[in-house]
Amino acid sequence: MKNTYKLIWSDEALNNLKSIINYLENRWTNREIKKFAQLLDKQLKLIGDNPYLFAESDKSNGLRKSVLSRQTTIYYRIL
Repeated sequence: MKNTYKLIWSDEALNNLKSIINYLENRWTNREIKKFAQLLDKQLKLIGDNPYLFAESDKSNGLRKSVLSRQTTIYYRIL
């Protein structure tokens, strides 16, 4: 049985996500927003199932990055 890591969101990450959602709600259709949410959920599941799957970022020691789309990158640390 696979262990799934718990994802803990920082306050800054939650605020960024809220800003992204607000932006999308004003510019995208509900269908596009739903597709984005599904893609995000899938990527977060991948990170939770295998946090070492994505490469370390050059931005900071121990920081990893997962490219969700050309415009959106998920940065995370394994604690």
